[in-house]
Amino acid sequence: MKPKKSEQEKPLDKVMLIDSNIFLEVELAESHADACKQFLRKIRDGLIKSAITDFHIDSIVIVMENYGKSWKDIAIFLASLLRYKGLIIYPVSLGARIRSTSIMRDYNLDYDNALAIQALKDLSTSIIISYDEDFDSINWIKRYTPEELIKDLSPQKGENNLERKLIV
Repeated sequence: MKPKKSEQEKPLDKVMLIDSNIFLEVELAESHADACKQFLRKIRDGLIKSAITDFHIDSIVIVMENYGKSWKDIAIFLASLLRYKGLIIYPVSLGARIRSTSIMRDYNLDYDNALAIQALKDLSTSIIISYDEDFDSINWIKRYTPEELIKDLSPQKGENNLERKLIV
């Protein structure tokens, strides 16, 4: 008997949306930088499937520029994204941008977060990796921090607890 589609799909095959604050923690050497580096390495190595929107990449670059990062720092960051085997750069359409304004209205969110929610819908996923607690008010979204996920991927545990955690 052939397994049902839901039985065939592994939880780690599910795409996780990465919020811009995860990359910014690293680029700006913020308090969660070490955990974010560990988590992003898993994406770079292809162990975790993830996505980030082109809009959120642009947001990262603008924040980097506002914090005084040079053109070279920005170029290195952008070029580094090419090495991430588990990262999809999701291009946001004008239609998705328009639909996100309804999300702004319905959930009283800013455009940045509303666009992330629209991307979750477009990508057919409910998982976002973020430090932004605004996502917690939407009942179908599961928000995790890198700290929560890297401890479940640690090799000393002997098993991959992340798969159990992400079953939605």
